[in-house]
Amino acid sequence: MTTIDKIGAATAVIIFILLSVAYFYAFRPKNKQQFEDLRDFVNKED
Repeated sequence: MTTIDKIGAATAVIIFILLSVAYFYAFRPKNKQQFEDLRDFVNKED
């Protein structure tokens, strides 16, 4: 493996980990109410 291959593999692993964390954060039942509250924040008139 060349250095470029190692950098590419490491980047792929890091992106996979970050996407996994984002996925589990977004679909945790604990965070559901927070996302429900933010769903229509553009349409709310204060």
